Amino acid sequence: MTYPNRKRAEIIWEEGIEYRCSLPYSFSFEKEYRFHTQGVAKTAEKIAKYIKNMNAEKAYVLGLLHDYGKRISEKIENKFHGQEGYEQMMKMGYDEVAQICLTHTFLKDFSFANYHYPLEWLLWAKKTLQTVEYTDYDYLISLCDKLFEGMSMVKIEERVEGISKRYNLNESISANLLKECHYLKSYIDNKIGTDVYRIIGL
Repeated sequence: MTYPNRKRAEIIWEEGIEYRCSLPYSFSFEKEYRFHTQGVAKTAEKIAKYIKNMNAEKAYVLGLLHDYGKRISEKIENKFHGQEGYEQMMKMGYDEVAQICLTHTFLKDFSFANYHYPLEWLLWAKKTLQTVEYTDYDYLISLCDKLFEGMSMVKIEERVEGISKRYNLNESISANLLKECHYLKSYIDNKIGTDVYRIIGL
């Protein structure tokens, strides 16, 4: 299991942004992407310092690169950003980052009914996750991903509301997403022995 050091990760992160900017379609949310991925990285690093046997720099690296797959447009390329990130990181030899590119979106035994993605994306994710063993890093990055909406750090309820409006999710999917977020928060709360919001100032 491997991942790049902080310096290398930041170079890869910039390369992903440059690649997206070089494509013929617009990267209109570059500022938000930078804010989100840096926010997830820094928040994961901060929380990791409170979890036994966790490497804070590793948490930062995984957080920074979790959305690397957004180097392409899901809609235009008809490809899940998690798959793009997974495949690119596997090519680089960074299997731990590849895993995060997928697990920050899906819990291992996810139900297709809880997602609005095309069936082919869900089938690929389900098959790939069969051999994946989740770690505290998977749960940490997934939670941190749910703490940012637009250009702000927010509580999970506001993040779910934002996602639901953006993708026009039905009530059932929104409710299940909120339930998953509460599970992730409870998991990390138990790991650090206090409310994670206190650690990050929410």
